[in-house]
Amino acid sequence: MIKKAGIVNYGAGNLMSIAKAIKVLGLETTILNNGKESSNLDLLVLPGVGNFGAAISTIKQNSLYEKIIHFFRSGKPILGICLGIQLIFERSEEAKNAEGLKLFKGKVVKFRFSSRDTACRRLPVPHMCWNIVKFKTSHPILLAGLKVEEYFYFVHSYYPVPEEKDIIFATANYGSEFCAMVVKGNVVATQFHLEKSGNIGLKLLKNIIHYFNKL
Repeated sequence: MIKKAGIVNYGAGNLMSIAKAIKVLGLETTILNNGKESSNLDLLVLPGVGNFGAAISTIKQNSLYEKIIHFFRSGKPILGICLGIQLIFERSEEAKNAEGLKLFKGKVVKFRFSSRDTACRRLPVPHMCWNIVKFKTSHPILLAGLKVEEYFYFVHSYYPVPEEKDIIFATANYGSEFCAMVVKGNVVATQFHLEKSGNIGLKLLKNIIHYFNKL
């Protein structure tokens, strides 16, 4: 049973809002500033808003990189949000010399729109708005009380492209379809902000915790 969640601090700007959302669900939270603080945790949260390279650098400097990998390999649950979904992959166009956590194979790319499509050329980057998320896979726990399409809040310029297409649990469209959520085993990650998406975000967060408790 998940009782204590550790939120990794790598300079992301939404630590407190994520902590507050998790506390609403009755869980204890702690902010992890270094690897020594990572014991006795039931859930690890990778938050975000931030830069891929700077986040990975901070994680390594604070001896958290190996701790996150060990947490993943031990089968304990990991939740990634926004930048957090990007960090779990191998590399990102935002920091080409930085290696991600490599929990899954894949890369992170920037929104690019064809010069031939005048409608897409007018789309601003970052993608910062409420947008429809389409869930691709029916799941009795993760989607309990949710519709196949729901609005969630996004703030990002980059998005993940997983090599394993079957881990893509939901997509959204911004000029073209992109991966908005991945689920595989003990990892769930969203490109959208659960903690900024109102009651729907809290509902999905509650479902994710329930899903992790069933592992």
